Amino acid sequence: MWPDVDTADITDRWRPLSPEEEITAPQRIADAQAELNTALRLRGLNGTPTFETAGELADWQTLYIATVVASVRRYFLNPDGWTEERESLDDYDASRKREAGSGNLYFVEADIDRLVPRSRQRRGAFTIRLGQT
Repeated sequence: MWPDVDTADITDRWRPLSPEEEITAPQRIADAQAELNTALRLRGLNGTPTFETAGELADWQTLYIATVVASVRRYFLNPDGWTEERESLDDYDASRKREAGSGNLYFVEADIDRLVPRSRQRRGAFTIRLGQT
């Protein structure tokens, strides 16, 4: 089971949403979660991982929620995907540049990597067995 993310998580971590954002936020959150969950499944994680302590689990859940919120926040800051906007005053000149694929919800590889637990190295005594004759 994946952690639940809702609009309160966005307002707690960022700012109050505009009326228009309030309307679209639940669907954008659902879209972001679907994308993130798919990326995690492709890396072998089929739900909330198990941890040795409740604190580790709580930290992972907080990181998951923060990752989804960051993606939705990026979308709300730039829904049209503009990467450059320039406007001049004398001899008016305005230009905009859009990067392909921007204006969408997305995650960078580092976001996903942080959510995939790494196996811990075993520490302590070990035995080396020499060849037997």
